[in-house]
Parts: sequence; C-alpha cells; structure tokens
Amino acid sequence: MAQKVVNKKALGAEISNSLMDDFDRFEHLAITYWKQILWACVLIVVVVAVVVSFLAWQAAADKQAADVLANAGTEQEIIKAVQEYGNNKAARYARLRLASMYIEQKQFDKAFEQFKLIASSGAPDEMLWQTRLAEAYALELAGRFQEAVERFAEIGRDSFLPEAFRCEANYSAGRISVQLKDTKNAEKYLLKAKNALVVARGQQPDFAVDFWQRQAKFMLNVLNSGDTVAAVNPVAKATAVAAAKAKKK
Repeated sequence: MAQKVVNKKALGAEISNSLMDDFDRFEHLAITYWKQILWACVLIVVVVAVVVSFLAWQAAADKQAADVLANAGTEQEIIKAVQEYGNNKAARYARLRLASMYIEQKQFDKAFEQFKLIASSGAPDEMLWQTRLAEAYALELAGRFQEAVERFAEIGRDSFLPEAFRCEANYSAGRISVQLKDTKNAEKYLLKAKNALVVARGQQPDFAVDFWQRQAKFMLNVLNSGDTVAAVNPVAKATAVAAAKAKKK
C-alpha cells in the first residue's frame, strides 16, 4: 500500500514537472520570439481585414454593374454596358434584351451572336432553355423555316429539358412543317406535343404543357381536315372565306 502511495506521488511529481517544463518552454518561446509572434498576429488581422474589405468592395461593384446593365435602355447603352461589365451575371439578361432589339430590327445575325454569347456565359439552365427557344423563333422570323424546324425538333428531343419546353418546341416544329406543306413531319411533331405529359413532378398539373398540348390538338384537327390554309394562318383563312362569299354574291 505504501509503495502505491509513493508511486502515485512520484507520478504526480513527474506530471507536474512535465507541465512546468512545457510552460517554461512556452514562456521561453514567447519571450524570445515575441516580435515574430506579434507580427504574425498583426499579419493575420490585416489579411482578414483585406479579405473582408475586398468582398465588400466586390459586392458593391457587382451591384453597381448590375444597376448599369439593368438601366441601359437603348441599343448603344446596352452595348456599352455589356462591353464594360460583360462578366457580370446581369449581362446575360442585357444581352437577351439586345437580341430582342435586333430581332425587331430584323438584324438576325446580330441576334444570333448574342444568343451564342449567352450560351457560352455559364448561364443557369432556365436561361439557356429560353435562349434556345428564342433562337429557334428567330430563325423562323428570319425566314429560315427548315432550320427553325430542325432547331425546334432538336429541343423537342432533348430529354433533359422540362416537358413544357419540349412540348412547345414540338408544337412549333409541327406548325412550321404545316406551313412548309410537310404533312408527314407536321403530324409527327404535333403528335409528340399532343402526347406530352401534362402532370409534372410532384403531381402538380403543368399548365404550360396543357396549353401547348391544346394547340397541337387544334392543329392536328385542322391538318386532318385538309384545311392547311387555316393551319398556317387562321386570319388568312377567314379572309379567304369572306372573299369567296363576296364573289358568290
């Protein structure tokens, strides 16, 4: 028993000596290298301050750039803004507005160039999907109907896209095919749109799918009736009917 007490005392003394040695070593290091330690602490504080300041400056700069891009109204203002702040995320939306202006001016090549820049800008998926559809519509407006059909059909085949985008694309491919009197392909694309899934993820009805599906059904009914004039342009059909009635009188 006495031996155990002695061993415990010896062990306690050894631990105390060890701790004291550690404290002594730390004190020695602190005294010897206090300048280096002080400079290291100062350096850490400075680095943290610089990082925080940079992040704050960057946020302010991003906001300023976004404001400039959002407030640019004319073609020249948008061009200047995207040249200066092209790396800002808001530049993508500015380019979409610029492309829309070019389409209205029938400067389609310039619009397509903006679409390409958006596609290569790392834009979010939703914007890329919208851009692909806009490009296909621009091809149609430019009179490049067969290219528009192919672009819409390509979008309609893309299983990674939401059903609403695919349905709209298939309907548009079918609609233009009717205009081109390509009945076989028109029916194929319109059937794809008609048979699209109306119920999306989460079992919630997708009203966009339902809308394009109804358009496809209407177009198919017109196509099956052989009245391609109405399928291409309902207004033209109404005008033709009115003219025919006038002749009979």
